[in-house]
Amino acid sequence: MNATLLTQYAGLLRAGVILAVAVHAFALVPQFRAKHFKRRYVNTSVHGLVLAVAHGAVLVLAGTELAAGDTQRRAVTVTWCLGIAILLNLVVAVQNLLAVVALVRLHRPSAVIAYHLRAAVQPMVWSSAALASIAYGAIHGWF
Repeated sequence: MNATLLTQYAGLLRAGVILAVAVHAFALVPQFRAKHFKRRYVNTSVHGLVLAVAHGAVLVLAGTELAAGDTQRRAVTVTWCLGIAILLNLVVAVQNLLAVVALVRLHRPSAVIAYHLRAAVQPMVWSSAALASIAYGAIHGWF
């Protein structure tokens, strides 16, 4: 069971990265259509897109580097770190999409949910980036 956990969840992690990119991109669409841009929402989408690309790059690197037969601990660490990082990025993407929908369409339920998640967005972005860095370090054997 060297890298089996990573190979078992590689498809799910890839789907999470693709979904994060799609949701962050969809959060930009209503603003472009309405020609009304909130700087905070655009910045969150751009940061989320960059993080999703970084997660995908670390996932590809993990697939090539850990496939050679490493210790189980490294593969498990990389899988868990990437899984949690991608999940945090997805939560940020959904919150941003809800906030944009609430802004453009004046949708109250979206506004309420987005408001309750707003305080956690910045810590989730930083945590996601830190977990991706830890996964990168674990791939190279630094941790």
